[in-house]
Amino acid sequence: MKFSEMWIREWTNPPISSIELADQLTMAGFKVNELKPVTNIFYGIVIGEIVECKIHPNLHNAWITKVNNGDDELLNIVCDASNCRKNIRVVVAKIGAILPNGRKIKSKTIQGKQSEGILCTFSTLGIINHTVGIIELPVNAPIGENFYNYLRLNDNIIEINITPNRGDCLSIIGISREIAAINHLKLKKIKIESIIPTINDTIPISIEAPDACPQYLGRILKNIHVTAPTPLWIAEKLRRCGICAVNIVIDIVNYVLLELGHPIHVFDYKKIDGNIIRIRISEIGEILTLSNDNYLKLFPNTIIISDCKKPLSIAGTITPNKYSICSETHHIMLQSAFFTPSVIASQSALYHMHDPYSFRYARGVDPSISKLALDRVTSLLIKSCGGYPGPIINITHKSMLPKPTNIILNRDKLDKIIGFRILDSEITHILKRLGFQAEFLNNSWKILPPTWRFDISIEENLIAEITRIHGYNNIPRVSLFTNLITDRSHPSTIPLSRIKNLLIDRGYQEIITYSFVGYDIQKLLHPQKIPLILKNPITLDMSTMRLSLWSGLIKTVIYNQNRQQKQIKLFESGICFIPQKNSENQVNQNLMIAGIRSGLRFNEHWDLKKIYPVDFYDIKGDVEAVLNITNKLHYVRFKKYTHPALHSGQSAAIYLKNICIGYIGMIHPTIQMKLNLRSQALVFELSWNMISQFISSKITTISKFPKNFRDISIIVPNKVASESVITECKKIANEDQLIDIKLFDVYKGQNIAKGFKSFTIRLFLQSKTHTLKEEEISDIVNKCSMILKKRFHGTLR
Repeated sequence: MKFSEMWIREWTNPPISSIELADQLTMAGFKVNELKPVTNIFYGIVIGEIVECKIHPNLHNAWITKVNNGDDELLNIVCDASNCRKNIRVVVAKIGAILPNGRKIKSKTIQGKQSEGILCTFSTLGIINHTVGIIELPVNAPIGENFYNYLRLNDNIIEINITPNRGDCLSIIGISREIAAINHLKLKKIKIESIIPTINDTIPISIEAPDACPQYLGRILKNIHVTAPTPLWIAEKLRRCGICAVNIVIDIVNYVLLELGHPIHVFDYKKIDGNIIRIRISEIGEILTLSNDNYLKLFPNTIIISDCKKPLSIAGTITPNKYSICSETHHIMLQSAFFTPSVIASQSALYHMHDPYSFRYARGVDPSISKLALDRVTSLLIKSCGGYPGPIINITHKSMLPKPTNIILNRDKLDKIIGFRILDSEITHILKRLGFQAEFLNNSWKILPPTWRFDISIEENLIAEITRIHGYNNIPRVSLFTNLITDRSHPSTIPLSRIKNLLIDRGYQEIITYSFVGYDIQKLLHPQKIPLILKNPITLDMSTMRLSLWSGLIKTVIYNQNRQQKQIKLFESGICFIPQKNSENQVNQNLMIAGIRSGLRFNEHWDLKKIYPVDFYDIKGDVEAVLNITNKLHYVRFKKYTHPALHSGQSAAIYLKNICIGYIGMIHPTIQMKLNLRSQALVFELSWNMISQFISSKITTISKFPKNFRDISIIVPNKVASESVITECKKIANEDQLIDIKLFDVYKGQNIAKGFKSFTIRLFLQSKTHTLKEEEISDIVNKCSMILKKRFHGTLR
């Protein structure tokens, strides 16, 4: 929000500099983005009056003027502005004057006529203004006065950030309240003259959706002059707040919007059919005619302002339409209403309308100043463009209006949260300066927030306000005192950071994605699961709670592939939300860790003769490295499993002692095509709670005796997995002698019958007490051979 520092100081004027004021606002939670003067300084520029104006004899569209600038002699100035004429007050740069760009004014001859200065435009003075021609001042502007002082240009523009909860500070009065509270000052009281109706014209108002619009005030104003010029002081204040002047009515409405923070809508009274205003819900197929004769189709259940025949406006927004005022308007109807913030927020998002009205209504406006704002606009309009006001039509459903509720603030809780003690009297004083009603009794405060503080609802809100106004910079600096607490985590629990570091060491990068994902991608990956769907999603791409981390990982891979990344290794840990099968309201929140690999196995290098894409065994090795940290890898089994998201020939379920702990595999080619993945992607996902416990390693002596190995080759049916063969050998062998078993070779082909394959396993044997004899080695090998032949109906090669 931009505002004029001088305008703020009209309401409250702390005895501090502009820089100190900016620092105060930042420390109070309103970060100052910019502090700059309204224009560069200039010298020797005064107010004058054109007393004579005649056409230049030698120059087309130019005038020779005589200007009274308060000196004894009139100035001869040549001017080519279209609005140059006799008896208007203008801005004169005399000889010797210095413009904002550093240019010094000198006497010059223009087509044979001497010009002793220039008549200034706004652009000449470095002021952004859409007015064409030289500056025209009011007839009471004092001749000879310095224009810099007259327009009060010794001012600064301050731009601040306002958080979404502080809708009350989207106005000059709101910011002034904060500054007054910080500096222990009183705020100037709003003085608005009572508007006495001079006509009896009214219009019936029907609120048909009181939950969305509990209050609506209207007033008819007749015989106004829409083409009257906007007073310079209003136009200049608007300019300093970043708003361009449009016409007298719109400018005054914008002025009050900035001043009080309350939107006022204006309708052309003659364009209202049936002499009635209805605040209702739109009907199917209704359209709003826009100002350019285009049409806006209204969505069902939109809150609109209408007459007896047609919609006039979407509630709470600025919708330039056919029923707004124009240059031919003479009678207007003013609207001052309160709309429920959530309704306006959803409607402005639905129609993509983000204007100053909806911006304020969505954050909440103070319903107690609806009449005040209406009177303020009426008063300024009558003064500036005439007109005859009617009485206010006030339709208010008081039971539907938001009401402040009492909040109890406990002294002990306040001290515990802020960590230091503020005097009771100081706390009471802070609350009252902010407009709260506060009563201290029995070590607690009973507090009633003001009507403009919609964001205050709980004790913690009050504590934040007290700390903010007391000053974060006034929090005492004390040395931190803590008791040393040893790590109480169970010695058999692996920290998640350990797994993350392992994956990072293996070339992965950690990502963090939203828990909300798109319905379509989740349906592709988990067609048989019913996700938790959000009622009010941020966007359609974030409409469901994730069932798996794969959705976010795949979207990130697609994003990086579109940016020419050829080797991608990512992982993420986070909560997944899985509804229970037998309960609609119960949701399991499981902490998962997942990874994805895509593209090349290795980065391109001149020494690599062939570049291989990543495959199933690459990511399987990564998963085994993770599980190896738990010392449970020998209990882990990868079993063939058909997952709807994975390739049926390259996927597996991961089991730990017959409990499924996760899945691994390649994304199914059909899904890969639908998601526009440019290369095959392999994923894994593990349940963290299932793998976070590890078995402590046992300390054993290292054998000083030689190690031996023997190979066994056995022909078995194709359906037999190598893992089953190794497991059977481990069951019968003495661990003190058979220290390891590895699959050495798999063979299919010549001399092997169809439907069979040959496994060659290598047995590693070693004793800790002696050198194994050949008889002992042969005994172990024979036992393994016999059990394998019996168990799998195999034949030794």
